[in-house]
Amino acid sequence: MMRNVFVLLTFLFGISCQAQKIKLIIDADTGNEMDDMYAIVRALDSDDFELLGLVSAHFNNPQMVTDSMWHNYSTKNINTVELSQRENEQLLLEVNRSQIPHPQGCEKMVGFAWGFNHGTPVQYSEGVDFIITEAKKASPGNKLDIACLGPVTNVAAAILAEPDIAKNIHLHILSMKYDPETGVWNKNEFNARNDLNALDIVLDCTDLELSIISGQVSGQLVFERKETQKRLSVYNNKISQNLLTRWDFVNAGERWIMWDLALIESIIHPELAKTEMVLTPPENLQRKVEVYTDIDEKKMEADFWESYQRLMEKLH
Repeated sequence: MMRNVFVLLTFLFGISCQAQKIKLIIDADTGNEMDDMYAIVRALDSDDFELLGLVSAHFNNPQMVTDSMWHNYSTKNINTVELSQRENEQLLLEVNRSQIPHPQGCEKMVGFAWGFNHGTPVQYSEGVDFIITEAKKASPGNKLDIACLGPVTNVAAAILAEPDIAKNIHLHILSMKYDPETGVWNKNEFNARNDLNALDIVLDCTDLELSIISGQVSGQLVFERKETQKRLSVYNNKISQNLLTRWDFVNAGERWIMWDLALIESIIHPELAKTEMVLTPPENLQRKVEVYTDIDEKKMEADFWESYQRLMEKLH
């Protein structure tokens, strides 16, 4: 009798744990630099959440008008979201995870370069539709987590199209600069400036749970070229080779800040980060949002390489 009760309790506990498992979508401008790839690879190993999908994001479109090259890409006739989409598809193929949905996101910012007015037609993309579909399956008590590693265009477009989904989403973003001592925000940051309209939309959305890691805090996580190449060279496979060659493709130099990886590590291991609730920037609707104020970058780096080893063992 006691054994039957124990089995039943174990079964019910398992169901409870499964019900509480985080459901995560990663939205990434993977074609831009290289830390997106490391962040995505880290997420593929986690047992703490279910990676529902990988949505591609655009990047740096205004700069492409003036520059002839971006990293090793020619900017002539460039479509940045297609570059991100291509890298996402290649990465998932290399780790045998192509079954994970990977829809393409929006090609450009929400609204116009001069700003956004409510009533402006909302961009459509497969990525936006995917976010809406998954958010409708969630609820305020069991939210869909979305990590935006680039501009927040796709999520903002999804909320504009279906405002009711905002209450079902916990959005994690890498954006802006924030000084915890003065409480001063600064939107002069790459991801923020790639779609200021979308950023204002998510900041002003009171139904949306929002967590933000700033450029300064995520900037604490730095990988050294020699050490990274040494660790990746141990594995003779396509994904390791891709991560190796990407370093030179984006002209990363001897050290590279792993901004995007810091955000994913903070979601997987909240004990490695400190947060506080602060008011949004003064030009936005005033509400409290969660902001990361510090991370344990050494433990995050160690965790990445432990995770990478596990992932490599699964591939063999």
